[in-house]
Amino acid sequence: MYNLTSTILTLPKIIGCEDFPKSDHGKLLVEDIERFINEQYRVNGKYVLDAFNMAATHQLFMDGKRVDPSTFGRFLSRAIVGKVLTAYKEYLSTNRAQAKPYNPNQLPEHQTKKLTPEEAHDLILKWCREDGELPTIAPYLTAYRYLRERNLVKEAGNETVDTRRTLLLGKSIKVEVSAKRIEAEKWYLMNMIR
Repeated sequence: MYNLTSTILTLPKIIGCEDFPKSDHGKLLVEDIERFINEQYRVNGKYVLDAFNMAATHQLFMDGKRVDPSTFGRFLSRAIVGKVLTAYKEYLSTNRAQAKPYNPNQLPEHQTKKLTPEEAHDLILKWCREDGELPTIAPYLTAYRYLRERNLVKEAGNETVDTRRTLLLGKSIKVEVSAKRIEAEKWYLMNMIR
């Protein structure tokens, strides 16, 4: 059994009802709602708060209709609490039942292997030929090792020498650029992009 008194006292503010009366009647209402929640739902205060916050932001539905706090009346009651908690329970069960997206690379047969320096080089070459420009995101550091092994680029340190903003999956992200990446990019620019 959970002690929900403090949680129940905050619920009217969340959904726009009046506070419980500061009388014996108000105290009895709070105790009755607490007993109702413990007997019928057996949930903790966080669960109740999450449910009422979703109701307040009009994110809960019951029988295809939005749970609307403006229709709850003047004071919080068992019926209102039951409606919100049942709608929240349905919301949670629906979301848990929906198929979750997965990354196929997480499956054993799709485990990725690390690119060799030569494979990274070949991949960047392929992208340069196809697009006619340097790829924004590519395995430049691995390809740098390939270029360095063949003395095609000069020795460079690991320090960050630049930061760039780039678009990745529709979001602008900041990318730190190392001296090795700069050397590799220069080589691909001079030898592949015309």
